[in-house]
Amino acid sequence: MKTAFVIFFLGLSILSIHPCQAKSIPKMTSCSQASQDRFVYVMLYEFVGKSDEGYYLEIGAGHPIFSNNSYTLEKTLGWKGVSIDISDEHQKTWSYARANPLVVQDATQSNYTHLLKSFPYAIDYLSLDIDSSYDVVLHKIPFHEHIFKIITIEHDFYLHGELYRKEEREILSSLGYYLLCPDVSVFFNGADSVFEDWWIHPSAFSNDMISALDSLDLKGKDHNAVINLIRSYLQTQGL
Repeated sequence: MKTAFVIFFLGLSILSIHPCQAKSIPKMTSCSQASQDRFVYVMLYEFVGKSDEGYYLEIGAGHPIFSNNSYTLEKTLGWKGVSIDISDEHQKTWSYARANPLVVQDATQSNYTHLLKSFPYAIDYLSLDIDSSYDVVLHKIPFHEHIFKIITIEHDFYLHGELYRKEEREILSSLGYYLLCPDVSVFFNGADSVFEDWWIHPSAFSNDMISALDSLDLKGKDHNAVINLIRSYLQTQGL
């Protein structure tokens, strides 16, 4: 799905508009294709009260800026991380635009223990968008060595049905992750398309926080609606 968004953002750049200006929130601008970086920001900085930089693992990076889930986290918030992509198409651009590394590699063959050796036990964010083989990659990530506070993972239900979604959910649930936002949708090709699940690790959020989030009914929502519901709740709490 990233290709269509890249074309959209390239159109913005032709009009001399910064690609991230189209979707801004206080203290941060978003470059993700569907608010993934906004979700991370709102959940960790506004909801939990994080005040320092974080760490990410991005699997399926694409372009270093356009529709990229880690660009703003790195450039605006100073996060450290590593991105993986099977294509070297954007490798040269990446070296100019980004400080954190891009590993050009098949994600199903990556040595994640080695890639994450300098990372803390609790990594803030895992982004997974590779269009296939999600189960293979999930089985290769060393979840026994690290937890991820937030995971956004694509399943493209609108295109594949249960082909990837069912097993993704079984794997992550078995590892103790909590499916906070199932079936996040994005407007694509003239329709709302269910394409991702957004997960959290319960150790990063108190029981009261999770109960409050559950009360917002974040299931099957458009990505903008998810962000707006969480931020509206925070505003009612004076946060």
